[in-house]
Amino acid sequence: MNYLAHYYFDHRKKDPYFNLGLIFPDIIRNIVKGTKLNLNMDGALPNNEASLLKGCIQHVQSDKIFHAWEGFLHAMEYVTQRIRESEHDIKRDWFVAHILVELIMDHHLILKHPNLASNLYTDLELVDTETLVAFLARHEFSNFDRFREGFDRFLKFRYLETYRESDNIVYAMGQISTKMRLDPFTDKQKALLKDIVHELTTQMPEYIGQLEDELK
Repeated sequence: MNYLAHYYFDHRKKDPYFNLGLIFPDIIRNIVKGTKLNLNMDGALPNNEASLLKGCIQHVQSDKIFHAWEGFLHAMEYVTQRIRESEHDIKRDWFVAHILVELIMDHHLILKHPNLASNLYTDLELVDTETLVAFLARHEFSNFDRFREGFDRFLKFRYLETYRESDNIVYAMGQISTKMRLDPFTDKQKALLKDIVHELTTQMPEYIGQLEDELK
């Protein structure tokens, strides 16, 4: 799942550190590639760090269920086939389908719940960065300046709020593909992906209902 889906399905009221934990494994990997968190830490942690750890564990558990869920695999197959049946070949289409399905789910959720992203950012703004630094220090992490800079940028630009627009979903997919050293999308490929976004978005209410049952 992507950021908004993790927050939508698992967030807790008045527990910003837990809610950050729901997306923290992805955030830290995006800021500092190769970072791995030890989610089996022994010993007691300060309350906020303990909540952050619980959120990270929930992230992993929900992702495990999601990636094995029949609905996700079906949606990936749908996207992959649409790409392969078109005249606009996209390299690593299975990878593109994986990420695009997750982005489309976030797109649907923010359309249905307009305050979802702003609520997430409100929670994150309540978090003390030094608590996050202390938490990362327990994981043999050392690139703290880069983390602070990346986390501050994540909060400042609030790009998850742009997921309301289908063009921005295609743009986000393009940015991710570029990071994976894939060729930039052509205009025709972008048009194809935008069509897929619209098509799969109409199917999302059914998928969301099924996933809610899977995650219970």
